[in-house]
Amino acid sequence: GLQRLALPSNAYILIATRGHRYDDLALEAALQTPARYIGLLGSKRKITLIYKRLLENGIPPERLFHIHAPIGLDIGAISPEELAVSIVGELIAVRRGKSGGFMTLSADAIRQLNREQSVP
Repeated sequence: GLQRLALPSNAYILIATRGHRYDDLALEAALQTPARYIGLLGSKRKITLIYKRLLENGIPPERLFHIHAPIGLDIGAISPEELAVSIVGELIAVRRGKSGGFMTLSADAIRQLNREQSVP
């Protein structure tokens, strides 16, 4: 896994796979690292499903607060090229300590997912 790579705390992990088949496993592995940035490409629906699975597997909701998902700045990107610009813009913003324009699910949305998992 990623633990064998001994990633430094200033590492950036971006999960963008074709078909999204293993995104949940990749994200779970990324959460075990000290990486400064963990980002996941995908729709809010897909991200919500992955977050629910992580919560079911015992990942603390506080850990999910640090994931950038969906990745990219909210610039109205549609084409792959525009999406790439929005993603690189977000990476630069994180590097420079800026926080505006991220499309990340809110902490309240993550807490709601966690409450849903807690209900029998």
